[in-house]
Amino acid sequence: MVRIDARAPGAGATGQLSLAAASVGFGQSAVLALVPVAAERTGLDAVAMGGVAFAGAVAFLVCAPAWGNAGIGWRLRRLFAALAALMALGHGLFALALTVPALPVAGALVLLVASRIAYGAGAAGVMPHAQAAVLGSVAETARPAALGRLGAGLSAGRILGSLAMGVGVFGTAVPLVALAASPLLLLAAPDLPGVSPGARPAGAHRGRVLRAAAPLMGIGFALTLGLGQIQIVLGLFLQQRYGLDAAGAAGLAGATFALVAVTMILTQLVLVPRLGPNLRSNLGVGLAGFAAGAGVIACAPAAWVAVLGTVVVGAGIALATPHYTAALVARVPGYAQAAAAGWLASVHVLGQGIGALCGGAAFRIAPALPFWTCAALGLALIVAAARLRPDDPRHPVA
Repeated sequence: MVRIDARAPGAGATGQLSLAAASVGFGQSAVLALVPVAAERTGLDAVAMGGVAFAGAVAFLVCAPAWGNAGIGWRLRRLFAALAALMALGHGLFALALTVPALPVAGALVLLVASRIAYGAGAAGVMPHAQAAVLGSVAETARPAALGRLGAGLSAGRILGSLAMGVGVFGTAVPLVALAASPLLLLAAPDLPGVSPGARPAGAHRGRVLRAAAPLMGIGFALTLGLGQIQIVLGLFLQQRYGLDAAGAAGLAGATFALVAVTMILTQLVLVPRLGPNLRSNLGVGLAGFAAGAGVIACAPAAWVAVLGTVVVGAGIALATPHYTAALVARVPGYAQAAAAGWLASVHVLGQGIGALCGGAAFRIAPALPFWTCAALGLALIVAAARLRPDDPRHPVA
């Protein structure tokens, strides 16, 4: 994306793009909140609903890097209009599956799978190009703060999606209309020109770009691997360690995740903009928070201490994410920044999915093992990050 002077009217691009990110977050959490309703209306069991979610995840994994490469020549608003149409189609198919009377179970399954594929294909392109546009809209030293604001928009959308679906106790009409309308937020995106395909140097090589981005993508994968472990086992850990019943553990875990989400938003909106410009130092602080929080959970003597540790983990991830993202794009040339952001988005999804599998297996061995694993992982990442030069503004592969 072309660079915009921070003093020009384009300075509001980050705020507009945060609305686009919020639309993605809203759709993700709203659909998850409606899973019990979808299962009841369609007659599908938990295994089938898991398969539906898996189809959406695969679509996201494939399409995030594809959009990062394919959309670079488009004006941003035109690109986002296409992505919004795919997302709206996904939400529309989801609504049909829940509202068509006497729909066969097989038909409902087809509609739900198609809805997740369409939504995943559209949503996958939003963050890579929003991040590339933000990076082109602000000075290099302000990139972590701008990316943090974009991440806060995504998190805020997830919270609003969960809350908006709460009115479903009075019927599904209003939640489904809100869900279908949420992609319209993408149309508020600034009408920025895309990077010209001709800007790609003749000798550009995707392998060299990937090698430059790989260390930071590795950090992103490791962090989301840890987050996936914590998310899947926290409720079970609270139940086993502190003698809670299933309902009490689920309630406490839900409240904890809501508190973590708010903490992450505040960290990215309030703390990140006030930090110095040293990407490596700030990344190290975020990784230290992740490691320390996981260790606190593992040895917490009381449930409230485990909750506090989880909040620290969230704050650490919220601090680290915009810094390793900014460091990643500093290592690749401009024409590859959207693609690199797409690869990173896919890596995040993959990390959380594999983390959920690993966390469940580790919990079976010992309830505290997933958290000790995350603590050790965080310490290893601190050492690895200290050996990188993420604040080097040169593009070694350009």
